[in-house]
Amino acid sequence: GWLGEPARCARALHSTAKGPDPGDPGVSFQTRQPVSDTLMPRLINTLFLAGVAFLIIMPISLVFGVIAGLNEGNGVDRSLSIVSLVATATPEFASGVFLIVIFGVWLGWFPGAVVLPPGVSIFDRPGMLVLPVLTLMLIELGYVLRVTRASMVEVMRTNYIRTAILKGLPYHMVVIRHALRNALLAPITVIMLHVNWLVGGIVVVETLYGYPGLGRYVLDAALSKDVFAIEAATMILVVIAVVSQLLADMIYVYLNPRIRYS
Repeated sequence: GWLGEPARCARALHSTAKGPDPGDPGVSFQTRQPVSDTLMPRLINTLFLAGVAFLIIMPISLVFGVIAGLNEGNGVDRSLSIVSLVATATPEFASGVFLIVIFGVWLGWFPGAVVLPPGVSIFDRPGMLVLPVLTLMLIELGYVLRVTRASMVEVMRTNYIRTAILKGLPYHMVVIRHALRNALLAPITVIMLHVNWLVGGIVVVETLYGYPGLGRYVLDAALSKDVFAIEAATMILVVIAVVSQLLADMIYVYLNPRIRYS
């Protein structure tokens, strides 16, 4: 009957657009090119941006979070808490616009948009990553700093830390050998949870700067109803999420040997 016609058309379209090999994502409706050819460069660009941002953001946020936790209640702690609160409360599109206006328009230090001529990759123009990385840094810095600060304060109030201090151990030894390792458990878990966001959830940042990454690729595919491109990108994001959570569990066990998973 006529109800079966849409189903037969959908199956015919699926068999035509899908590749003959298992795992082949097929041909993009938008570009009329194989999805693997258009998706992989975007994934590489996003991994490069996320990797640079990760290597810069996490050490800074962890260090300042520990400093704030060790100076609970004084001026240093209050200043860092205010900075982290403002950074967390400011959405990425607002902070990105501010950075573009200040550093891209007024000062002219960095390009306000990622414009790559044909045949030129982001690896050839690393200066274009500065403002996107700064935008991601403002988003992540405040959140990870606050989590690290709260974890450090909680650990420093425990009885075994107080006992170590009363025994006469040097303060820096108590912090490094006893407090720091346990205080990093919560921040490490939060950081690994944000790895998936850094790879696939930075749609606003990539769209704002015109960065040719995976997030913008998914957005364009969704707007153009490019089903096969969405399927392939979603599978990649799922794999990244699973791997990041597995790494988080392994790091958690390493930092806290009392925890064992059967």
